[in-house]
Amino acid sequence: MDWAAIRDEWLSRLESLYSQVLEFLKDFIAAGSIQCSFTDVGLNEENIGTYSARRMNIRIGRQYIYLEPVGTLLIGFAGRVDAVGPGGRRAQIALVDKRANSVADLVKVTVGAKPDTAPIKVNMGVGPAAPSSPIEQPISWVWKIVSRDARRTFIDLDRDSFYELLMELAGA
Repeated sequence: MDWAAIRDEWLSRLESLYSQVLEFLKDFIAAGSIQCSFTDVGLNEENIGTYSARRMNIRIGRQYIYLEPVGTLLIGFAGRVDAVGPGGRRAQIALVDKRANSVADLVKVTVGAKPDTAPIKVNMGVGPAAPSSPIEQPISWVWKIVSRDARRTFIDLDRDSFYELLMELAGA
């Protein structure tokens, strides 16, 4: 594995998230009601090691909301960013397969019929665990908001869903 390439791809996808968010907020930024800045933060992931990533700081009035990168080596995700608001309110934005509708779509666990006799198998793709087929569908990675309900469904990241996330985190 080329861990440096994996890190660099993650950082590139993180920057694409920030570009998307800046596009969502451009009218508010132009009007001066929202300010955005960036701060370097240190991350440490197994095999990748310690590296620097940018955290996005969104200021709305006197309140700050931070988009804090978590990492890329996560089961089922190609990356995760935590959105953190005042009072410790948190939400997750995950880089997932475009076809996925919930966390359950990403990780399917199959255990052998007899306890302790068969290894646990984890399928990291969308859909039921099945024997590998000769035709693999490529993954198209997109950023989605992870709901906080028990089902942990994914909400497509767009202007409206991001505004709702900001309002929820700000306590409005």
